Amino acid sequence: MIKVNIYQRDLHVYRLRFDGHAGYAEHGEDIVCAAVSMLVINTINSIEKFTSEPIQERQVNNEQGVIDIEFPRRKQGEVNMDAELLIKSMINGLETVREMYGEKYIQIQKH
Repeated sequence: MIKVNIYQRDLHVYRLRFDGHAGYAEHGEDIVCAAVSMLVINTINSIEKFTSEPIQERQVNNEQGVIDIEFPRRKQGEVNMDAELLIKSMINGLETVREMYGEKYIQIQKH
């Protein structure tokens, strides 16, 4: 199962942590893992390319399925609205994946 932890302050995300693999199908054929990976990686790449929002990697481990990133300025209350839209779009996509395939494969928790 993929566990998504979304850390917020004043409704703005300042940290995202993704743990695990969906287990929907065999490695290389797991469409739930592929969907989540694409949403997350595309969002991170888009924030880096199209915004001035800095991203700090706390932990990345592909084998364990861990991506843990933080947005240091957001933690201090500085919000880049372009990055905000990209993050909200990613969360919307993750929630859609959860609705389609169920909490057996992806859980989302907001802190």
